[in-house]
Amino acid sequence: MNDLRYALRQLARSPGLTVIAVLTLALGIGTATAIFSVVYGVMLRPLPFREPERLVSIWLQRKLARNYPAAADALELRQLRGVFEDVALFEDVNLNLVGDGEPQRLQGASVSPNLFSVLGVAAALGRTFAQDEDQPGRERIVLLSDALWRGRFGADRAVVGRRIRLNGSLYTIVGIMPPDFQYPSGAHQAWVPLVLNPGELTRQVTENYRVVARLAPGTTLQQARREAGALAKRLASTYGGNAGMTVDSMLEDAVREVRPTLTLLLGAVLFLLLIACVNLSSLFGARAAARSGEFGVRLALGASRKRLITQAIAEATPVLLLGGALGVVAAEWAVRVFVAAAPAGLPRVESIALSAPVVAFSLTLLALAGCAASIAPAVQAWGSDVTTITKEGGRSSTSGRRRSAARRVGVAAQIAFALPLLVGATLLLQSAINVMRMDLGFRPERVATLSFEVSRSRHPSDQKVADYYARLVEAVRAVPGVANASLVNRIPLVGGQTNPVHFDNATGTTDELTNVDTRTVTPGYFTTLGIRLVTGRGFTEHDDTNAPEVAVVDERVARMIWPGETAVGKRFRAPAWRGGRWVNVIGVVAHVRTVDPLTHVYWGSGLQVYWSYRQWTQDRMVLAVRSETESGPLIASVIKAIRSVDAEQSVYDLRTLTEIVDRSQAQLRLTTLLMVGFSGLALLLAAVGIYGVVTYGVTQSLREFGIRVALGASRREVTRLVVWQGTSMAIAGSVVGLMFAIAAAGVMSHLVYGVAPTDVASIFAATALLLLVAALASYFPARRATQVDPMVALRYE
Repeated sequence: MNDLRYALRQLARSPGLTVIAVLTLALGIGTATAIFSVVYGVMLRPLPFREPERLVSIWLQRKLARNYPAAADALELRQLRGVFEDVALFEDVNLNLVGDGEPQRLQGASVSPNLFSVLGVAAALGRTFAQDEDQPGRERIVLLSDALWRGRFGADRAVVGRRIRLNGSLYTIVGIMPPDFQYPSGAHQAWVPLVLNPGELTRQVTENYRVVARLAPGTTLQQARREAGALAKRLASTYGGNAGMTVDSMLEDAVREVRPTLTLLLGAVLFLLLIACVNLSSLFGARAAARSGEFGVRLALGASRKRLITQAIAEATPVLLLGGALGVVAAEWAVRVFVAAAPAGLPRVESIALSAPVVAFSLTLLALAGCAASIAPAVQAWGSDVTTITKEGGRSSTSGRRRSAARRVGVAAQIAFALPLLVGATLLLQSAINVMRMDLGFRPERVATLSFEVSRSRHPSDQKVADYYARLVEAVRAVPGVANASLVNRIPLVGGQTNPVHFDNATGTTDELTNVDTRTVTPGYFTTLGIRLVTGRGFTEHDDTNAPEVAVVDERVARMIWPGETAVGKRFRAPAWRGGRWVNVIGVVAHVRTVDPLTHVYWGSGLQVYWSYRQWTQDRMVLAVRSETESGPLIASVIKAIRSVDAEQSVYDLRTLTEIVDRSQAQLRLTTLLMVGFSGLALLLAAVGIYGVVTYGVTQSLREFGIRVALGASRREVTRLVVWQGTSMAIAGSVVGLMFAIAAAGVMSHLVYGVAPTDVASIFAATALLLLVAALASYFPARRATQVDPMVALRYE
């Protein structure tokens, strides 16, 4: 306690240093803890299922993308008894709930009954599905999420056994899932049994499903991959095709797309923490050097070196405790802000919290910072010599020069850690600018969108569905203030639907493109979204099942398949599951951005084909409405028009196209903002470090500068000498920092757009900024050096 009381008195004597040390520590601990909370919650925290390490996701692997397997593939996988304990499959569905209030669209999943046993979860109320409840003709049943049960049904326990109307049919509620069950995502509200078409089991009909499995006890992921790959080869030789199979852990599959971003942010905050630790060490080291005379006196009076080291650690303890506490409080606040501002699509947001492993990580960081704060005073005390340390405070001793060299190395290290952050921030900033400037291929202003799914119980045939769509669009176009309205199955920048297409090229053969983005649209769609018609025509109501099958392609298809030719009049084969018929090209439109530019490879090739809604009918559609003016919300009137056509039609995802564009860029903007913030903090800490070291050096050499001026040196020369001392440390650190930045190029390659991860201009700009800050941080101490009175220096000598 005496040591702590003495330490507090010592810290109170230099409040400036104490405040800077506490803030530096809080900054480093807080940012690192906050980002690790995100990384742990998203990437590392085990899934909330039984033995989650045994859960895997299975995909078909083709050249350009991964695809969902067919139901028959899942049944083949079930035969690998020694590899998989069980295999389940599911797909997302929309469920239109009517009765007891307004029609409500539910995000649902159609699942094989064994999904819940594969995951190892049970219903909180009631039961899950029995194995035979996926057979045709069985009673329709449904499981509800806890949120839907509480929100729509008032947490009434008697709801189990009650019948509700979904998509025009009666379903019996058999159970309520636990509050923490959020699979496939937190947005899912209901689950129904997956009833397979008999043709799917014989591969006469192909539908694709997400497939998950539980590994058999003792089976490794590598073994499962080998067996699944061998099965894919056998299936390809039997049924044709060239798709392989890939098996990933369910956790890895869930976080694959965000892993590069989170890895980058974690690396950035660790660099920032290292800068803070070096800065902390420099601060306490400078303080120890200033007290070298005191150490000499205490040694002369009989104090042991061990006693001096204990005192040094005691003096660092209050700073560590206060800085660490402030850092954890700041991290808790930052995590809350991050969760609230998290971009749409970030998986496992509900798992992000300041959990026990995160606190343990924070304590580890605090211990590291404690070592950094204590090591310099401890070394100073251990190497103390009574004779040399008491002579002029050790100012001219060899140990003083060693300490000065150590501080210069520390500054160079801070620069080395700061430069990769600056380079990363510069690259991301350039990427964000490129994304904002890119041509989307459509005009998002004044376009509102909403989604819906048609009820097949009320519109059983494709013809009736198409007629319903035509009436709906006509009703919406009649709303005052609506300039145009159209339907599309997938709005740009919100996923995609890919299909294999065989294009008829000039040589008489066909070019197969396996991942062409296909869209079903109504007449006027290109006008509604402002997509430029390059040549030919768009669709009309006459492009129906009684007319030849037609399509519109984008510019990329036209240039790739028919370079130098007119695409209009050319043809291609539709996917085999659509009969493989020849389709005539009637028009070419501008290329449209269909997904986030940083993840477009995952979805497909970027080539686009549009179909007439009467020739390829889809159940899920998006209504796009372009208004005549910016003012006046039309959504309420549009929904009223929809309900005039079908009073039970539910709608969802009401948003503007501008909001969709912003949402597609949200992850890049957030990552850029964080990296710019981290790099700014790193730059500030590095500048403080340079300023402190140069100031200390100037203080130690004031008489030298006075003598230089007395002997004829100009004040400009003295300024240049001091500034060079700081800049030279920055140059040395920049050399190492450039190596770090180049080594991080592999991570950055997945996150940048329109700029190379080793872009010379960006690296040069970041380095130049860092050197400029170093020069400015050295300039102010240099001014003090030029103000030394030469007569005072000569009189001292």
